[in-house]
Amino acid sequence: MLRSKRKRLNVRYDHSAYLYLLPAFLLLGLFTVYPIIHTFITSFKPDYRFLTGEHRGWGIRQYREVMQDPVFWRALMNTLFIAFVCVPCSMIVSLLLALGLNAIKRAKGLFVTIFYLPQVTNVIAAGMVFTFIFNTHFGLMNAVLGWFGIEPVAWISGEGILSSPHRYNVAYMHSLFILFAYSVWDGLSLHILLFLGGLQNIDRSYYEAASLDGVSRWTIIRKITLPLLSPTSVFVFVTSVIFSFRAYASVIALFGGSFGPPGDNSKMMITLVGYIMDALGSYLTPGAVSSASAAAVILVLMVMIVVYLQLKWTKGKVFYQ
Repeated sequence: MLRSKRKRLNVRYDHSAYLYLLPAFLLLGLFTVYPIIHTFITSFKPDYRFLTGEHRGWGIRQYREVMQDPVFWRALMNTLFIAFVCVPCSMIVSLLLALGLNAIKRAKGLFVTIFYLPQVTNVIAAGMVFTFIFNTHFGLMNAVLGWFGIEPVAWISGEGILSSPHRYNVAYMHSLFILFAYSVWDGLSLHILLFLGGLQNIDRSYYEAASLDGVSRWTIIRKITLPLLSPTSVFVFVTSVIFSFRAYASVIALFGGSFGPPGDNSKMMITLVGYIMDALGSYLTPGAVSSASAAAVILVLMVMIVVYLQLKWTKGKVFYQ
């Protein structure tokens, strides 16, 4: 019966499609699959030498060393700060701006273009602009504070940072604020576009029915807009958190290769990717690549756990039209 149906429908399998996909699979295996497998294996090679490939047996010593390194925990805290403080704040601001853009009729394209500019701005150039804004002596932020009679703040200079723990903590909070401001601004452009697309896909009949019933604007947003925008919100949150775990270039642009203000040797603003890259910078040192590989494996596992928890938490909370 099945053969007769196939003959009647003239079903034909064209295996040439695999030949067209072969180059893509080769590139995927060469630049993605192989590095992942090699990194995982290298993470279990103590004192791995990058040039010769020699190592001392197998073990998890480098995992213990990474977990006992205070710089790793500082990098973890900074990365989590970006993921679970900066990202939600950026989403809230983006949603408010998207609601405003969706409500206007004239010059909407112009405003969308203006808000999209951060997405096409070079990270290093944007970081230089922010360092100028927060400059201690001639920065825009201190100029604004001066209008209210507030003394200039050493946002980035870190003057006297090592003189006392109090000064160190103050410098750390200043650096966190700069990172927060940059991260929120950097995420606005893409988030606004995604939220704006989600808002424009909502069926207008819901709003028409609500207006006929005399429902207030706040109730419409709370009962109609936000629930129907939940698929977009979940997508934005999950992808933004994943990307935030890769934060590196922005920190370099803001604080330089020292991951902190001048005079700071503790790398106070280092991130997980920064920790990995910093270890790889000493690749000629035996065990440096092993430690970097172990940190990379830990980072991947953390991202997988966070994404799983996010999807589990949002399950049943997403509404579709």
